[in-house]
Amino acid sequence: MYRVLYRKYRPRFFADVIGQPHVTETLKNEIKSDRLAHAYLFTGSRGTGKTTCSKILSKAVNCLNPQGGDPCGECEICRGIDEGTVLDVVEIDAASNNGVDDIRILKEEAAFTPAAAKFRVYIIDEVHMLSIGAFNALLKTLEEPPPHVLFILATTEVHKLPTTILSRCQRFDFHRIATSDIALRLKTVCENEKAQIDDNAALLIAGIADGAMRDALSLLDQCMGKGEHITEDLVRATAGLADKSHLFSMTEAFRNKDSAAAIVLIDQLYSDSKDMARLCEELIEHYRELMLIKTIKKPRDILVMSDEDFNRATDQAMAISLSDVVRTIDILNEAHEKMLRSSNRRIEMEMTAVRLCSDEAGQKIDPELANRVARIEKALIDLRDLPREMSARPVSSSPVPPPVAKPDFELMEQLRKNAVPMPQWPEVVEEIKKHSQTVGTSFDGSTAYISGKYVLVDSTNNICFDMLRSNDRLRTQVRDAVKMVTGQNYLLGRYSYPDERKAEDDPLSKFVKELKTAGIPVEDNKKKNNS
Repeated sequence: MYRVLYRKYRPRFFADVIGQPHVTETLKNEIKSDRLAHAYLFTGSRGTGKTTCSKILSKAVNCLNPQGGDPCGECEICRGIDEGTVLDVVEIDAASNNGVDDIRILKEEAAFTPAAAKFRVYIIDEVHMLSIGAFNALLKTLEEPPPHVLFILATTEVHKLPTTILSRCQRFDFHRIATSDIALRLKTVCENEKAQIDDNAALLIAGIADGAMRDALSLLDQCMGKGEHITEDLVRATAGLADKSHLFSMTEAFRNKDSAAAIVLIDQLYSDSKDMARLCEELIEHYRELMLIKTIKKPRDILVMSDEDFNRATDQAMAISLSDVVRTIDILNEAHEKMLRSSNRRIEMEMTAVRLCSDEAGQKIDPELANRVARIEKALIDLRDLPREMSARPVSSSPVPPPVAKPDFELMEQLRKNAVPMPQWPEVVEEIKKHSQTVGTSFDGSTAYISGKYVLVDSTNNICFDMLRSNDRLRTQVRDAVKMVTGQNYLLGRYSYPDERKAEDDPLSKFVKELKTAGIPVEDNKKKNNS
């Protein structure tokens, strides 16, 4: 009988496990030094190696001829565990065996010594599915198990486990496997299977798998069933994905406010049997790529796509504002959630396209005019967010005013002197995430201070400030979140600017600042040189 690839190429030794060295090396060292814990907890997303490592660990602790922490794979115990004939190693699916009676049976069996192996090993998969009563029944045995018993718990939803269980296990978090590692593994498998796979096809499969090796091998299995030469087009056809050209065209339709073109594209994709929810997911991923291109210095190192697609995406990203990208991601996320509950996903996709092609006035805006309006809006926002004392100061008589008002660092320094930390800021960030996960995430790691009528935000992530300056709706949401948590209305300001951080990092500047604070006069070298 044919064995599917993810079973055929399941790692048999710790060294074969991909992308989890922090787990495999620790387990090998514990086995070599005979410092085994009585209970292990493996957590992480699907297909990252939790069950695989559980089986390897169960063989390693019982192997008759261990090899540096790895099982030998050849002794009767290792072969018996692989074949499922060693009754001392028990795999339990907690999704279907989650009652109190199931755990009571396990406890009764655990009291007996192993029949053939050194340890009785209980691998409980999807352990979060156990009932509260079952967890309580397992608790005492898990805390003080017999010396010949080893528990290995595996779950994809660790947050559902009681803290009493978590505190009694040695926990290992499995990471999503890197796209490059998955692609390399797929090439190796194809070589062994006498098949050919293009680099772009391997990267595409790895991207679709989203860090899950099992999902990647399953999709590769499907592709190999259609041909021995696996191309990017074959992968897209097998996975039911929209071609990249359709994603670029759809994005252009949204940008140009051309709802007719967007509807025609959706009709073509629907006629080609493309799933609308999957199309929505692909669009979300595409706009994420545009967002990364606009916000990080080296997006090529992160994004998995061909050079041609990357150049095209870069051109497209430069033509769309960051606020529009974030707004589109939010709308597509809302649409995807509705599609999962809708009886007609096509209509939901069409409604979303029309919404994305419509501006607030319901009319098409000339791109050049929109850019001019955005620049004016940005300047007004910066002026409005400055304190009242600043607005009362004389304005330069220069015939060409600057497009963006520069911050008054002297006044900001006065505000900072009176600023006090805002302990409720993490709650404000969580409240922001309720309205927009993307905007809220941009504030992660930030801190805030209160000074008079202002909340001054301090963050090294300029994305959050760019979005606030360019989008009035997002700024209002942040202010509403602050009011929801504090019960008061505050204006928003920035605690420090990049130039100030650079100055603060300069040792000489720090020394001069300390002297001035102490009241010691410091001669200004710049003025001296000028004179």
